[in-house]
This record gives sequence, structure tokens and C-alpha cells, in this order.
Amino acid sequence: MVELSEDTSVTIPLRNLIALVVATAVAVLGYSELNSRLTTLEHGQSIQDMTIRENAAFVREWPLGERGALPDDLIQNANIAALERRQDDFEEYRDRINELQIEINKVNGHSETQAQKIESLFDLWNSQLAERVAN
Repeated sequence: MVELSEDTSVTIPLRNLIALVVATAVAVLGYSELNSRLTTLEHGQSIQDMTIRENAAFVREWPLGERGALPDDLIQNANIAALERRQDDFEEYRDRINELQIEINKVNGHSETQAQKIESLFDLWNSQLAERVAN
């Protein structure tokens, strides 16, 4: 059995000491290179995750119009809005024409009724005149 104390001396050849120092330096350099590579890969992965999340949000929000529209879409939407306004105007004109037709029919009905009344009055007048002349 070997006894070790503070005064125990260890002898190591210089060649072995240099080999230990070089091996330690290579290990440290390898560790730092591996750590740098992992950091780079993790950073790339986080950027890729952000891009994927942004793309998923874009795909979800674009059809809803929350992410803007293409210039052609804007022109098309403006044209559709103009056509809808024209359709509303035509519907108002149609309603007004229907009201006017109703008024015209009322006037025509009153005119026909008045013409019938006047004709009846003329018939009565003529019959009374004919009776007076006959008497």
C-alpha cells in the first residue's frame, strides 16, 4: 500500500505532461466548438419556429382580411361596393315607380268613376228633359 501525504512527490515525464496539457486544450476547444454549434442550431430553430407561427397566423388571418389584401382585391372590392350602391339606387327607383303606378291607378280609377257619374248625370238630365218635353 502506498502512503500519500503533503510531502509525497510525484514524478511525471515532461512528454506525458505536455500530452496532458494538449489533451485538455483539445477537450476544451472541442467543448466550446460543440457548444457554439448547439447555440447556432437552437437559434436557427427558434427563428424557424417564429416563421412557422407567423405563417400559420397569416394563413388563418389572410382570408378574413385581417392581413391586408392584394391590389387586385382592393380594386375588385371597390367595384363590388360601387355595384351594390347602384343596386340600392335601382331598388329605390323601383319602389318609387311602384308608388307612382299606384297613384296613377288611383287617379285613373277616380277619373273613370267621375266619368261614369257625369255620364249618369247626363243620362238623368236627358231623361228629365225628354220627360218635360213630352209633357
